[in-house]
Amino acid sequence: MALLIAEREEVHAGFSQPLRFFTLQNSQGMQVTLANFGASVRSLKVPGKDGIKDITLNYQDPALWLSNPYYFGVIVGRCANRIGNSQFSSAGQAVNLTSNEGPHQLHGGPQGLSFRFWETDSRETKSRKESSRKTSNSVSVTFHIQSEDGDQGYPGNFEATVTYSLNEDNELLIEYQASTDKACPVNMTSHIYFNLAGSGSVLEQELTLHGDRYVEVDKALIPTGRLLPTTNSAMDFQQAKPIGQDIANTESGYDHFWVAGNQKSDALQILATLRDPVSGRTMELFSTEPGVQFYSGNFLDSSIPGASGQPLQQYGGLCLEPHIHPDAVNQPRFPSVMLSPGQTYQQRSLYKFSTT
Repeated sequence: MALLIAEREEVHAGFSQPLRFFTLQNSQGMQVTLANFGASVRSLKVPGKDGIKDITLNYQDPALWLSNPYYFGVIVGRCANRIGNSQFSSAGQAVNLTSNEGPHQLHGGPQGLSFRFWETDSRETKSRKESSRKTSNSVSVTFHIQSEDGDQGYPGNFEATVTYSLNEDNELLIEYQASTDKACPVNMTSHIYFNLAGSGSVLEQELTLHGDRYVEVDKALIPTGRLLPTTNSAMDFQQAKPIGQDIANTESGYDHFWVAGNQKSDALQILATLRDPVSGRTMELFSTEPGVQFYSGNFLDSSIPGASGQPLQQYGGLCLEPHIHPDAVNQPRFPSVMLSPGQTYQQRSLYKFSTT
């Protein structure tokens, strides 16, 4: 079987237009289904020792995608993660953003890019080469969105493009580009929840994070500006260990940013490795970004049914979100996330799956 792409539409109450779904599949049986609402990943089916399973979280009720309280699968922006007190300074002027987590802004605001319909520009099969990686055919879908000046408080007319590509090496590549006509912060990411077993808890799955520092946060999860060492602490994932091994020694689970570098890179660098010891499914995350937010699904609510009909459970999935340090727009020691007119924001993140 060659690389395939399929398309379908569904009409659901509450949505202003039909949901469009695009399914990419390779000859190994790996399959990713994308949707135009939130430019989102709705399912990701990956082979393992126990067959092919969907390794992402989803809602059973499509109406929940309108509010999407957990940001399942969506692209988030303009600015991922938290911005303290929903404000920053640009050219000496205070800019006030729309709050959606107490006084703070989370993931671009209450009606950020995650809660919009994206246009679909192209669907294509192409041959590509990633740095020193071998050339491999891939099938791709590209999503495009525009955000007007003042949207969620952000200055500038903003345009973004996100392309998903699946190849025969069981690699899912997400490429981002964005531009603006006024200086504004841009720091996008994907908010996929992974469970490499396909169900149950992720606490026995083994995680490696390729960073020896993490961003200290206050009780509202807003960065203090300090980077703390992970070595010999509950935050130390420099060597693979079960996620649950030290979780009791954290405040309420993991929801922190691990620093792998001081700046963005032009080349893909490894940020994380996740492995399920039972199925053998392994995911390696490579990115141009300087770090990754690891969230262990601390607040998943069992009153909400997941896609399988079973209740969502605490630690039922985890996020590995590559981006620049959170609240960087207010932290002078962090890499800059400001994008100026004439510049192009770019990010690439690659998820490589195998069975070991």
